[in-house]
Amino acid sequence: MKNYTYRFIFILALIVSSCSDDVLDLVPESDVTAVNFFKSESDFRIYANQFYDYFPREGRGFADFIWKEDNNSDNQIQNGNGNIFAHGTNTVNDNPSGYGGGGWNFDNIRTVNYFLDQLEASELSEDVKNRWRAEGRFFRAYLYFDKVKKYGDVPWFDTAHAETDPEIYKPRDSRATVVNNIINDLDFAIINLPQEIGNKENIDVYIAHALKARIALYEGTLRKYHGKSEPFTELLNQAIISAEVIMSEDGYKLHEDGGPATSFYNYFALAKPGTSTETILARHFSTDLGITHWSQRFITGEAGTGFSKSLADDFLCTDGLPISLSPLFNKATDYDFIETEMANRDPRMVQSIFNKGDLKLVGPDEYFNEENDRVPPFNQNWPTGYAIKKFSNTDRVFQVPGAADDGVFVFRLGEIYLIYAEAKAELGTLTQNDLDISINLLRDRVGMPHMTLAGLVRDPDSDFDGSIADIPAVSVLIDEIRRERRVELAAEGMRRDDIIRWKAGQLLVQTPLGAKFNASVYPNAVGQPFARTNSDGFIEPYQGLTIVKQFDENKNYLYPVPPSEIGLYPSGVLTQNPGW
Repeated sequence: MKNYTYRFIFILALIVSSCSDDVLDLVPESDVTAVNFFKSESDFRIYANQFYDYFPREGRGFADFIWKEDNNSDNQIQNGNGNIFAHGTNTVNDNPSGYGGGGWNFDNIRTVNYFLDQLEASELSEDVKNRWRAEGRFFRAYLYFDKVKKYGDVPWFDTAHAETDPEIYKPRDSRATVVNNIINDLDFAIINLPQEIGNKENIDVYIAHALKARIALYEGTLRKYHGKSEPFTELLNQAIISAEVIMSEDGYKLHEDGGPATSFYNYFALAKPGTSTETILARHFSTDLGITHWSQRFITGEAGTGFSKSLADDFLCTDGLPISLSPLFNKATDYDFIETEMANRDPRMVQSIFNKGDLKLVGPDEYFNEENDRVPPFNQNWPTGYAIKKFSNTDRVFQVPGAADDGVFVFRLGEIYLIYAEAKAELGTLTQNDLDISINLLRDRVGMPHMTLAGLVRDPDSDFDGSIADIPAVSVLIDEIRRERRVELAAEGMRRDDIIRWKAGQLLVQTPLGAKFNASVYPNAVGQPFARTNSDGFIEPYQGLTIVKQFDENKNYLYPVPPSEIGLYPSGVLTQNPGW
């Protein structure tokens, strides 16, 4: 209960700081409690504002950058020893801040349930209650989805139990039960949230559909590829239905400002993504309110990560063929320079990865490529040669440390198109028209040839053709949709979730490589530890490091439960996840 006290005091502090003396005189400060606070709709609105901090943050301080979220996958390679969870080298950990540590923590869920409990006890009208029940249940679904992804079976709580209540030590509920409750929460939210596009900063019906589509696709495909006993088709159908609701709303369109050559990059460089028709939900920041971040300073100055060769190779050529089949790409020579590697490729590649001559800031007062003849950075801060351009912004104001207030999206239309196409393909119902109203709109934005059912060819370098042990083989159609998802959503924190649900964990133990090292381009890097290469001349960032990458199919798809948490429960009630 003390956690609620602290949170409630924090909310009251916000209210007190914004109220007039006349208002404060109405209730003595010593008497301000939950009993006399939760009276009006405004009270619940103010309390619910804290829930929005549960969404991804764009680096308040030095961490949490959206573009770093793919470090735990095969899309990106960070400097140093890298991500221990991606390597499969994490251990059962009692450190609350470590992997497998603080994740088994239900404080945020209890905070939402406390809000819902107070709502039930209030004297507001049923219509008003339903409006805020919907918002609370949306956030409960959002938080529980994260728990399910990490731990599988988790205890479901729909009320805020006191810390002395034995019920907080109940056994885990099955994953299927929790997912069913999540979907029920979202269905309630969909009925009772505002039914029009709002300001894109507050929850509305379309945002609830976006979350439902994401969750239903994840759980449906996970059930299919992991051989779960629960049916998966209904979840995939629900993903399609929610995606269709958003796709049919005229207020949502892809961001196309700048045309095929720059529109993709321009969307991710927006200072206020909520102004774009592509954005479904955004988080905004404000220098006036002191809510800022360091993201731009880091992505262009000390990124500490870079894209992998595996991701770079997945960008098609401009003829719509993979590099292994297209006459537009010569593996013997085109890897030698970044500008030749990215020539004649899907325009999303050069709009996601820094190319020779790109304008790039390194601080508030100077440009890295001001003379327009410099190459992308390659050193310990950009360890792969594929420097991340996506999400960067060349406005100098955002380079001032701690002063950037450019926002970040949480849901966007591009993801919805991909959910729709993948769910249809997994059910075997995808038509050419389905492609034309989803994936081919993404391709139209950048001027790429359409994906056609009649023109699909298997990439000989596919990861999903059955050639890698333990990774299920899929059809050429599903394979190509997965490619499209990878290149469209790179650096958006989706890749590891995709690997998990597709049962493709063995991709995480492949040797991560960067671009081909060219000593004539980077003479100062010759002999440096970060410039180690494999026998073919490609940068191998982790060469020589004392780590043994591994992925145990029987355990690494879930996090371990901290032993300290298990010890709090009666003997045998909370068990460890398999293999841990």
